[in-house]
Amino acid sequence: MVRYYTMYLVSAFSNKPFMGNATGVVIDSGNLSDDEMQNIAKDINQSEIVFVRKLDTGRYNTRFFTPHQEIKLCGHATIATFYALAEKEYIIPLESGVNEIIQHTKTGKVRVALEYEDYRIKQVYMYLDVKREEYSIKDQEILEALGLREEDIGLSMCGARPQKISTGLSDIVVPVKNRDILAKINLKEDLAYRLSEKEDIISLHAFTTEDGKNIRQRTFSPRIHVREETGSGTSTAATMYYLYTNDCIRSLEIQSVQGDLLNRPSIVTANYNEEKKRVRVGGRAYVFMNGVLNI
Repeated sequence: MVRYYTMYLVSAFSNKPFMGNATGVVIDSGNLSDDEMQNIAKDINQSEIVFVRKLDTGRYNTRFFTPHQEIKLCGHATIATFYALAEKEYIIPLESGVNEIIQHTKTGKVRVALEYEDYRIKQVYMYLDVKREEYSIKDQEILEALGLREEDIGLSMCGARPQKISTGLSDIVVPVKNRDILAKINLKEDLAYRLSEKEDIISLHAFTTEDGKNIRQRTFSPRIHVREETGSGTSTAATMYYLYTNDCIRSLEIQSVQGDLLNRPSIVTANYNEEKKRVRVGGRAYVFMNGVLNI
């Protein structure tokens, strides 16, 4: 018997087609096997495919697959998924204001906020508990993997070194002095993969800022077979946390531009809640294709 599944292709962190980070979203009825999910992800061939299933009012289960493997959480895919569900009214819209729901992932429960205006979805945010972690690899190995030198590291407003930061997934966050240095990064993919495996991280994430608020960033994720991300929510959350906890911040909110060097610019916003010690990260999305899978 043929089974039918509604599917959308969505660009996260953009309000236009052909920009942002493209994601596949499949409405799951709960009867897809793990092998079928992996094969769908392989055939659709986006950086991530999300299988989303409604559990109850305001509660959804999500599973994230790359063409090669399942991962525990994905920021841009979360934004894309719930933007599509809201726009297509799988979730009943509000006239205005914020509707908070719970996303069940393999990292645990993640709160998601849907922001409405005139019954239309405007922004989607996720709330992440972020923390700093110790790491064993040497800074020189990190610099070598990125094709950088010691003198390239740092920020103008504070002393800054690479750090390992977890949002449920872990990144090595690398501050660099300016946009020219950021642009010249030349990833040594094999070395970056080995370091990522050794340190159990998803990404090497480099960023720069002149004012502590407007960010340029690049995220390299060879461990999940993504050489460079065009927009990363979890890495932006890590950047927000990095700036705040290293006293580099001049604002509790940042706006990051990413993917411009790949001709798919993303705009990601994040802010830090001092009381709850939590980062909210998200932005817009654009649903550019819909269809039906026949399995």
